[in-house]
Amino acid sequence: MSHVIDAAPPATQDPRAEVSLRFERLIRLVSVADAQAWMGLDITMPQFKAMLLLWYLQRARVGVLAEQLGVHVSNVSGIIDRLVEAGFVCREEDAADRRLVVTRLTPQGEGTLARLYGNRGAHLRTRLDRLSESELQGLQTGLEALLARW
Repeated sequence: MSHVIDAAPPATQDPRAEVSLRFERLIRLVSVADAQAWMGLDITMPQFKAMLLLWYLQRARVGVLAEQLGVHVSNVSGIIDRLVEAGFVCREEDAADRRLVVTRLTPQGEGTLARLYGNRGAHLRTRLDRLSESELQGLQTGLEALLARW
């Protein structure tokens, strides 16, 4: 790991700022835990964003994707075309209105994202194994409090 990423954030007097700095540091560390798997993914950033959005939404019309991504429908159509060609996305009729077409991830697309994010979870679990029971309990309590107010 880079010494810049591993460097401790500067101390402040504000506990919220301290937690935020440490959380940002943790996110950076988790993000690069398995960088090689990410480097092997041969798609563009707009394609990756579309895949992430479809992973979240499960299925969506091109117009919805364009709105969520903040781009024109014609841009999203091209992005989806390339993802279909790569086998990550498919188009199908909307069950509610057969005149409409929706897009969704294929099993290959689902598996790719699950593998990329699953690797992060495995690296995190390895680090969690190093914590004591009381440290784990404190972390769990803090995360539950944060998630409850999200």
